Amino acid sequence: MNAVTIFFAEVAASIVISSFILARLQRLLRDIGSECEQGGGATEFWVAYTQIMMLVAPVLLIAWFSQAGTYGTYVAQLKASFGVVLTGQFIGLALVGRAVWNTLVQPTPPVARAPVSILADGSPA
Repeated sequence: MNAVTIFFAEVAASIVISSFILARLQRLLRDIGSECEQGGGATEFWVAYTQIMMLVAPVLLIAWFSQAGTYGTYVAQLKASFGVVLTGQFIGLALVGRAVWNTLVQPTPPVARAPVSILADGSPA
């Protein structure tokens, strides 16, 4: 197989895998958005963000790191291609997960602590 065919096969595999992941995540993201009372625009934003990141990030990684056509055997080429495609999927999911997590989990403010007495008579220092 020539390098161009292998490259386009990697891109196609990435888009197919992304489509399966998106089909699974769409309903879950909408459920999380409704449970966290972020309905309406916020939920649809995260669905759209997920769609974009799960399609763009893996294809971008393939464009940068593909080694299409550099291996002499089909097995070595398949291993390299699967490595690039699945790494792209992982990075896309990590970006989506991190963004959703940072939105849903708000940091708790620090709790004010009472002064600690270190003097013998119990008065604050």
